[in-house]
Amino acid sequence: MKDEDGFYYPHNLDFRGRAYPMHPYLNHLGSDLCRGILEFAEGRPLGKSGLRWLKIHLANVYGGGVDKLSYEGRVSFTENHLGDIFDSADRPLEGRRWWLGAEDPFQCLATCINLSEALRSPCPESTVSHMPVHQDGSCNGLQHYAALGRDKLGAAAVNLVAGDKPADVYSGIAAR
Repeated sequence: MKDEDGFYYPHNLDFRGRAYPMHPYLNHLGSDLCRGILEFAEGRPLGKSGLRWLKIHLANVYGGGVDKLSYEGRVSFTENHLGDIFDSADRPLEGRRWWLGAEDPFQCLATCINLSEALRSPCPESTVSHMPVHQDGSCNGLQHYAALGRDKLGAAAVNLVAGDKPADVYSGIAAR
């Protein structure tokens, strides 16, 4: 597939309408290694928003509780570790190997490389990125119920309304 422009994954739908790739090994829902090496065939300039989301994505894949901070807290985490990020991108095996401390180390390394390239360019926002930045809902079924019922408390519990940091509906239920 070296000379191919891209490839496609056939998917199956489950009874809830969720799509899952039929390929069992190399797919976007697979292991950290799989997710760390996959990228989009067609890149897009990051723009100001994309650069911010790339920083948030790095904090998300680093994990260790950092992924529970506010978005601004995650951006700050990334900006506070620029030395580690550049070292990881430039010398992944010989350097300090900061990326190996991440919960998802291969995704972290891929993001370090992509972010380093952007930050070193004269105009980071114009850097073309092929990196998928993962987004996940919070209890999607409950999000739909909260939206349909215009339930403000439920919406706050499943992150449909902005908060200081991400809400965790399960912790809220456990506390009750």
